[in-house]
Amino acid sequence: MNRIYLMIAVCAMMVGAYFYGDQHGNNKCQMQNLKNRIETNEQIQQNKRDINDKVYKTGVRDIRRILRDKYTISE
Repeated sequence: MNRIYLMIAVCAMMVGAYFYGDQHGNNKCQMQNLKNRIETNEQIQQNKRDINDKVYKTGVRDIRRILRDKYTISE
């Protein structure tokens, strides 16, 4: 009788370990995806800051000169 209880306990521990490992793996994957999203958002925000700095530092006259040089009608 004791062997049956021991086998049942071992099987229950194995099933419990399986579900624990599965849950732990899912949590680890979610954390990695969250870190990747945060890094991507930080990179996008940094790119926006860099672009905005270039736009704000460029004066209207400079923009007109760039557009005139780039888009004049050539003969």
